[in-house]
Amino acid sequence: MITMKTSKYIIPALLLFTTWSNAQTVDQNVTVEREYKPVIQDAGKISSVPEVMNPNAEKIAAKYTEFNLPLTVGQNIHTLSAAELGHQQRKNPNDAFVKVGIGNYFNNTVDFALPIIKKTDLKLDLKLNHLATFSQEAHSSTNASLALDKYFKKSNLYSGIGLGHEYFNYYGNEYNKTGSITDLSSLAVSEGSNEYLEQNLVRINRTANKFKLDEIVKSENDVFWRFNTHLGIRSLPYTTGVRYVGEVEYKLFDSRNGLTENMIHTRAGFNSQNGKNRLGLELSMQNMMYKSDIASTIINVWDAYTVFSMNPYYRKKKKKWNVRLGVKSSFSFVHGRPFNPSPDISAEWKAVPKWLDFYAGVGGGYNVNTLDEMFKENRFLHSDLRVKDTYTPVSAYFGIKVKPVYNLLLDAYVNYRYIDNQYFFINKDYSAVAGTVLANPNDSIIYSNRFNVIYSAASLVKVGLRANYNIRNLINIQLKGAYNGWTVYDTDMAWNMPKFEADLAADWRFNRNLSFSGNMFFESERYAKLGDLIMTMKPKVDVNIGASYSYLNWLTIFAKVNNILNNRYENFYGYKVQGLNILAGAAISF
Repeated sequence: MITMKTSKYIIPALLLFTTWSNAQTVDQNVTVEREYKPVIQDAGKISSVPEVMNPNAEKIAAKYTEFNLPLTVGQNIHTLSAAELGHQQRKNPNDAFVKVGIGNYFNNTVDFALPIIKKTDLKLDLKLNHLATFSQEAHSSTNASLALDKYFKKSNLYSGIGLGHEYFNYYGNEYNKTGSITDLSSLAVSEGSNEYLEQNLVRINRTANKFKLDEIVKSENDVFWRFNTHLGIRSLPYTTGVRYVGEVEYKLFDSRNGLTENMIHTRAGFNSQNGKNRLGLELSMQNMMYKSDIASTIINVWDAYTVFSMNPYYRKKKKKWNVRLGVKSSFSFVHGRPFNPSPDISAEWKAVPKWLDFYAGVGGGYNVNTLDEMFKENRFLHSDLRVKDTYTPVSAYFGIKVKPVYNLLLDAYVNYRYIDNQYFFINKDYSAVAGTVLANPNDSIIYSNRFNVIYSAASLVKVGLRANYNIRNLINIQLKGAYNGWTVYDTDMAWNMPKFEADLAADWRFNRNLSFSGNMFFESERYAKLGDLIMTMKPKVDVNIGASYSYLNWLTIFAKVNNILNNRYENFYGYKVQGLNILAGAAISF
C-alpha cells in the first residue's frame, strides 16, 4: 500500500545520507534484506515478519562513506511530509549541513542539521526541515526537533521534543448529484441560505445537522500544529540476560478548523534469556483526549478513552530456524470493541543458509486511528471527522526469500487479512432539505472537496514480490509489485484502493563525483464514490529522474525532474497532482 501513506503534490525529496531523520548508519554496503519497521524494536524480536508492501515507501538506496561523494538524489515524494517529529537517533557524529532547493510551481525545500554535542556517550542533535509549494495547490510543512541520547554501559537514555506546522488549501473540485464539477462558493453567492442535510454521518456525540450552503463553504485553507515530546530508556542490543525498553510520549494535534487531540502513549517491554530462547512481555497504553473550540452543535467531539494492549510471547532460536509464539490482546475502554484478541505467531527456516529462506506467520492487532495519523494519510478529511479504530483479528502470511546469485535478492509473499471496520475515503455529501427551491435541480445533492469515510468488514489477499540487485555499490536497482484482492461486505467497492501497484527505482554512481537516479511507480485504476455514482480514477503512472554532482568536499549540487509524463492523476477524487516539475539546489556541509 507508502503508506505512508498518498498525496497531492509531486515534490522531490532529496535527502542527504547524513540526514538523521532516516536514522541510517553510513555504510559502504547496500542493504538487500527485507525491510522491517517496528515501532519500538524489542531486542529479541524476530525480524522475519513481512512488511506488507507499500510501493510508495522509500526505496533502498546506496550509501557512501564520505560526504564529498555525490548526494544521493533519492526517490520522489508525492506528498509533503506532515510535520511529525519522532525520536531520531543519530548513529554517526556527522558534520552539520544545510540544503536548499527551488523549482517551478514555487516548490522549495530547506534542510538544516546540527550536531550540538558529539561525544561518544552523549549526543544532542538539532534538525530543521521545510518543504513547500506555493502554487495554486499551496502546501507547506515545517518542523523542528531536538533529540538527546545518553549512553551508559548497558543502556541508552533518550529524549526529544518537536514542533511542526502544516499549511494547505482545499483546491480540489466539488460536484453535484450528476458528478459534474460545480463551484460551491459561487453557488453560495446566490443560494447561500438554502439548507442541506449532511449524509453518511458516523455519529459520535451528535446527529446529522442541517447547514446553510454558505456554512458548508468553509475556509479555503487549514493549519495543523503538531507537538510531541518523549522520554525513554532501553537496554543496548548486545545486553545479556534481561533486555528492556520503556518510553512515555506525549503528542498534540491541533486543527484550526477542527478538533484538538492529546495523546499520552506509554510503552514498556522486557524479555529474559533462557539459553538462546527468550520469554517476553510487551505492554502499551494509549490515552486519548479531545476538545474543540467550535460550538458542540456542529462538531463531533469524542469522549476521552484508553486502549491498553499486552503481548506475551516466547521465542525459540536455532541456527537454521526460529519461532515466536505469542498472543496480542487489546482492550478499548469507552469506544469500539472492548476486547480485541489476535495471534502473534511467526517462524523462519533458513533451508539453505545465505540463499534460501522460508517465513510464515499468523498475526493481527488493534490500531488506534489517531487524528495525527489520519490527517497525514489524507489531510483533506472533514474537520470534525474522527475515524474509528481498526481491528484485524487475523493476518496470515507465507513468503520465500531467495538469493540465486550474489547481490540479488528475491522476496515473494502471500498475505491474507480479515479487517473489522476498514475505512474508505469518500467525498462528504449533503442533500437539500425538502421544499428547497434550486435554480439547478442537480444541485439538490452536493459533494464537497472534504472527505468523509465509510466502513466495511473486509478481507484482503495480497500477493507481492520485491527484487533488489546491486553491482559493487555502483548500480542499485529495486522492483516492488503487488496484487490486492479486496472483498468488502458492507459497501460496493474498496473505494480508492488499486488492484495492482508497482515501483521501480534505480541509482547509478557514474564516478566518484557524479550519480544519477530514476524512479517509476504505477497504481492501476481506482474508484471513487459519489452517492450512487461510481467514478473511475485513471491509473497513476509517474516517472522521475535526478542527478547530483559533488564539486568540492563540502559542496554538492543536485537537480530532479519529476512527473516527466505530466500525468495529472488524482490521489483523492477531485485533487490532481502537479504536472512536470523541476527542483534544483545545493547542499553544504560545515
